[in-house]
Amino acid sequence: MAEQIADVILMVRPARFGFNPETAANNAFQHNDARLSAEEVSRKALAEFDGFVGQLRNAGIEVIVADDTPEPVKTDAVFPNNWVTFHEDGRVFTFPMFSPNRRLERSEA
Repeated sequence: MAEQIADVILMVRPARFGFNPETAANNAFQHNDARLSAEEVSRKALAEFDGFVGQLRNAGIEVIVADDTPEPVKTDAVFPNNWVTFHEDGRVFTFPMFSPNRRLERSEA
């Protein structure tokens, strides 16, 4: 088993998780499952998110949970690794996203 390199992680609890047609155009991992309503997808994502946070905490990892805001809608907010990095020396960098609606996630706050 690989050595654990992180003991604290940041996770964003999604307020409106769902399919993002703007990013699906160039993201092979995104698929729109029409069998589920947007509300069902969001509800399932929250249940999975909360379950995963619990598993990580049970494994001794400190999880910082930042709650997304419902407005503006940010269906991909659960993926902050795409716009922010934290460095060992304490520096934090934020980056712009390719998709205009993903740019709404970036915050200097």
